Amino acid sequence: MNGKTLAQASLRFGRTDGGTVSIENYTFDQEIARNELAAMIVLHEYPLSMVDHVGFRRFVGALQPLFKIGTRNMIRSDIMKHYEVEKKKAIEYMAGIQSRVAVTTDLWTSDNQKRGYMAITAHFIDESWTLRNIIMRFIYVPAPHTADVIGEELYESLVEWNLDEKISSVTLDNCTTNDAKANKHGAQI
Repeated sequence: MNGKTLAQASLRFGRTDGGTVSIENYTFDQEIARNELAAMIVLHEYPLSMVDHVGFRRFVGALQPLFKIGTRNMIRSDIMKHYEVEKKKAIEYMAGIQSRVAVTTDLWTSDNQKRGYMAITAHFIDESWTLRNIIMRFIYVPAPHTADVIGEELYESLVEWNLDEKISSVTLDNCTTNDAKANKHGAQI
């Protein structure tokens, strides 16, 4: 861009806790703005398609003409990068805990698509004796939902999170396939 940047210095006005007005320098940063957009979409569970909405684009343009929103695929990529960073932090944290981990699973099938999904959650007591829960995975489980398929997905999750040797218990939902999984894999997990 011939040495030019999208940075624009300006002033930002704010109000202190005491009610006085503060003025400070502010420089627009495209990367920070994109990260905040991705965080907002995740926090409020907005659809990725909102970045395509004409009204949203006009509103953002009125707030900051320098901001380039990008496409929904770009925002999806930003969200997935952030997810991978946070997942890595969570796995590293779990590697350092000293307590055993109880795991729960919940498997369900969507009515309209007949697709199976499973949530795997780790429950443990942290170093300050607080009960903590971390959703390890929310995954698509290919049909048929046999004990072998479900057991393999669960085992892969435990290995990925380095929890395969820290398990205190595994609690399954009331799906009949889980009865077979518990009977067949109970001693292995």
